[in-house]
Amino acid sequence: MRKIEFKYNKELFEKAHRFVEFRSKCKVYLKEAGKDFDKFTIVEHDAFVGYITEYLIAKYLNKRYNFIKVSTWEQNHNIRKIINILETKDFTEQSISLVQNYFYDSWDLKIQIGEKTLYCDIKTAFTKKEPNLKWNFLYPVVQANKKGKDFIILVYYLVEDLKNVESLKELVLIGYTMPEIILSCQIIKTGELTEFNTTSQIDNYITNLSEHYLDL
Repeated sequence: MRKIEFKYNKELFEKAHRFVEFRSKCKVYLKEAGKDFDKFTIVEHDAFVGYITEYLIAKYLNKRYNFIKVSTWEQNHNIRKIINILETKDFTEQSISLVQNYFYDSWDLKIQIGEKTLYCDIKTAFTKKEPNLKWNFLYPVVQANKKGKDFIILVYYLVEDLKNVESLKELVLIGYTMPEIILSCQIIKTGELTEFNTTSQIDNYITNLSEHYLDL
């Protein structure tokens, strides 16, 4: 488990807010095109937190391992072209496919090691409590069974105030795991109670922070 300290960065937060707006416009476009298929239950701050986490983890990995090159899903797409499609309401088959492929991301980070390329999914938990390795993390079954990723990184987005996504203190990088490890874990069904006495909103694999994640 590693802590990545964070100092307030106005420019980064502004980019994250613009990203949230952009994702919302993509969703509206796809709904109008009849291609809006939500993957799983999400909360309002997911896109913002995800953008910040992916940016900072990519930066961390590039700095820590100088023999690799890490880029985000966002950096691997022609965003200007997608913006133009949204603004012009271009509903041609090719344009719809471009927006759809971008919106329903297959991975979060692309990691190049020489001629080899690995694809990573980042799971981020939004919390005010200091993470404990005795905790369990619930990994959505629908995501675990989705192809296209080689490994998964788990991160906790630690804030001062749960009502303020910009009150980020630090990211707590728990570590990484593999899809086959996730798939071997026990499932908690929709409607069942979690260890924190909350109700599981969807089917999830129960992963343990100390047992199922390796240091990164």
